[in-house]
Amino acid sequence: MNSYPQADAVLEELGEKVQHALGRAVVLTREDLEEYRALRPDWVARHGERGLANWIQDHLWHHVAVGLDAVEDAEVHERGVTREVMVSSTYRLRIKRHHADGLVSTYPTQTALEFLEQPSGQLPGMELVHLIAGYEWDRDERAILRPVLSLRDRNDNIIWLVALPEDEGGTSSVVNLPAHDGPSGPSIEIRSGLGAEDGVEDQG
Repeated sequence: MNSYPQADAVLEELGEKVQHALGRAVVLTREDLEEYRALRPDWVARHGERGLANWIQDHLWHHVAVGLDAVEDAEVHERGVTREVMVSSTYRLRIKRHHADGLVSTYPTQTALEFLEQPSGQLPGMELVHLIAGYEWDRDERAILRPVLSLRDRNDNIIWLVALPEDEGGTSSVVNLPAHDGPSGPSIEIRSGLGAEDGVEDQG
């Protein structure tokens, strides 16, 4: 049986600066979307779900990169459409939209599926942990809700999910996810561009 790090231990190691930068990036992106909707509501209405998700992802990634630029232990990497954050050589993060049940959507590429799982067979003291940061999405209102951070081992096996602080000085808190009526499979969406790397387009 796999052993997973507890949320409070991960948050402590990430540090307040990283938590704040991730949370603040969501706040700024929400403001960007509100301004976009106020200035050009017709343009926003024209977006399909995929197009709007990609628009949001570009703005969110910009704010994440800017917010983490001055954080000593955080490194931002962008390789083609794959965007990741490394913190202290231990935590590897990707930025994604979370649904109300905590699941995320992604292209089922090999790299995407591997990232949704926690690495196995690691040497003591050299462990790598995969995390997904981002925001909760209200599909009906097409609105960005709270910033979140999650740890999972497969998409449908969510170990924990926490709400990140939106303001400096705020604290993170564990979110109680709704119980599923029965076993659920991973929320994997198969779309065109199957050979593309996991990244910008997988924010559904």
